[in-house]
Order: sequence, then structure tokens, then C-alpha cells
Amino acid sequence: MIDTLILVRHGETVHNASGIAQGWGDSALSDRGEQQVARLAEKIAKWNVDAIISSPLGRAMATARVIASATNLEVTTLDELREMNYGGWEGRSFLDVRREHAALYEKWIEDADCPCPNGESHNDVRRRLIAAIEKIPASRPVLVTHGTAIRIAVTVLLNLPVMASRHFAQDNAAMNVFMRRGERWVLKLWNASE
Repeated sequence: MIDTLILVRHGETVHNASGIAQGWGDSALSDRGEQQVARLAEKIAKWNVDAIISSPLGRAMATARVIASATNLEVTTLDELREMNYGGWEGRSFLDVRREHAALYEKWIEDADCPCPNGESHNDVRRRLIAAIEKIPASRPVLVTHGTAIRIAVTVLLNLPVMASRHFAQDNAAMNVFMRRGERWVLKLWNASE
């Protein structure tokens, strides 16, 4: 059973720096992202973690490998930790999406069951993350994942409505720590980054 859960967002990517929606697509870590991840790995090494489980997407794996090196642990992957599938919005600027698909975008941010075009809804991602957390065999794991996935995961862990996820900031290479207290989770650290 998990007693301390650390959720980590991957380091900054080239697309993050440009405001491009990545979703299930990918982009390499930027130079800044590589520096962020090196500092993050040093912090995590002090937490006595016992597993590193990552989204299989390249930006998360690049982050997880640096953490693995700092902690002398192996990286395992879990598909359920992928970012939201933004479907037809992937590879596009979110500013363009908001402007060109205003009505659908507004519905997507208000309705937890409204998917992106050919993509996922917030509730689709929530179901995936519930399944992911239930599969974790470690007691002090680090889950390396993505911004929207982490914001939705906090709603799972703290038993909040899924659309509350829009009220949580999540920076690149940020660390978030949750501790189990009986049958509930307590947020100990949020969005700790540079």
C-alpha cells in the first residue's frame, strides 16, 4: 500500500515553451527542461523513494531516467499515466484552439464528459488515473507524468470534482507529495519547482 506518493511533471519541452498542446504526441526536453530535471532528481533522491513509474511518453521517460540515475532505481512504465489525449488539438497552440474552436473549448472546460475532438474528456483521464493508482505496488513511489494528468490526479486523491483540476497550477519539473492518513490522502507539498 502506498503511504507517500510523489507526482512529478516532466521537465519543460520545446513545445511547452511554445504553448503547443502535446497530449499523446511528444517533444524533446528543452535545455531549460534538462536543467530543471537535474535539480528535481537531486530533491527526489532525498525522499527515500522505492519505485519510479513513468508515463511511456518520451518527455516523461527522459525525466524519469534522470530521477532513476539519482535514486539507483529502475524505471517502469504505466500507460495509464499518459497525458490527456487532446486529439485534433495536438500539435496546435492552445491560443489558436481557444480562438478557432471557442464554443467547443468552452464546453470542454465546463463539461467533464466532453472530449477534445477525437480525444479524451476529463472524466476519461480520471478513470485512467484511478486505475493507475490502484496498480501501484510500492509504498513510496514517484509517478512521472504530465500537467493535466497531475491536476486531474489531485481530484482523485483529494476526492474533489474533476473540473476542480482547472484551479491547480502545475509547472514543469514540479514535485507534488501526498501522504496517506488512514483511508484518505493529505496534500503535503504542491507544485514545488525551481
